[in-house]
Amino acid sequence: MEVCHTLICFFFLFSLQDGSTGLVSAQVSVYSGIEGEDVTVECSFPSYRTRKFFCKEPCDKEDILIETTGASAQSGRYSIDYKHGGFFVTITQLTKSDSGRYRCGAGTSWTQASYKDFEIIVVDAMLDGGPSAEKTINARTGGNIAVRCSFTEYKAKKYFCKEECKQGDNLVETISKSDQGNGRYRIRYTQIIPTGYFVYVSIEQLTQSDSGWYRCGLGRPDSKDLYQRFRLIVTDALTTSPKTTEHPETTKGVVLYVFLALVVLVIVSSLSVLVFCRKRICKDKEPHVETQCASEPEAEDDPSQHAYSEIAFVSVGSSDEPPLYSTVNNPQ
Repeated sequence: MEVCHTLICFFFLFSLQDGSTGLVSAQVSVYSGIEGEDVTVECSFPSYRTRKFFCKEPCDKEDILIETTGASAQSGRYSIDYKHGGFFVTITQLTKSDSGRYRCGAGTSWTQASYKDFEIIVVDAMLDGGPSAEKTINARTGGNIAVRCSFTEYKAKKYFCKEECKQGDNLVETISKSDQGNGRYRIRYTQIIPTGYFVYVSIEQLTQSDSGWYRCGLGRPDSKDLYQRFRLIVTDALTTSPKTTEHPETTKGVVLYVFLALVVLVIVSSLSVLVFCRKRICKDKEPHVETQCASEPEAEDDPSQHAYSEIAFVSVGSSDEPPLYSTVNNPQ
């Protein structure tokens, strides 16, 4: 009999077990955050001196994101803080991979810990202002998008459609409160009291043909029931995304070109200086030729430097006749 009860309990727990998460599939709170922003969740702990932990599914020992016995602690993007009379866990700079189920708890051991399970859904946009508050989402081929649509009234039917949402334009529609999928498209409904009703829609493995206008709503697509609308622009992964102004690779390329230009400039300048120096050295090695052209005017002005000429007249006739001399002096 005890064995039977044990097996019944085992199968009951197994039926509640979520095979994809490892956490019991009881109703858990769902929190949303936009990619790149932060999300904070309040957790109730018995005392700020108790060991506190924050982990992600399946919350094995290696899945612990942060733990502390103090009032606050931080580890990378994860933190635990005691404020306003309660404890809060925070994840900063959300990424799509942060979507999933988490647990925050307190206790001296895993078996004696009290904890709270919750889920975080990271989305690209939150729509809550009616059709007039439409938004544009930029994405790349091969990626995924998720959008949260908020409503204040409940309708049994939930739908996700494209363009004018006429006959055949519905991507997913359901009256169930559980997740529903249709190929690459999914829709999920959650209710948070008293916040409102939320419909999460997503598209996986985006292609450029997915670009266009979409609606998510409660009720009938062809009626005047409230819906939210957004525009999706999908660009090729190899091209520049509209919301990306500059790639790191482009910046590195510009820096490389500037560096090469400076190197070439230094080399050219060095060669110019080398050629100039070589010419200067060759010119200094040539023999120095002195001329007297510059001293000639001085000789003309100095009377002591004047030259005298002597002219001798020799007679051709008799040798007995004395020779005739004539001296020519430069006039003073």
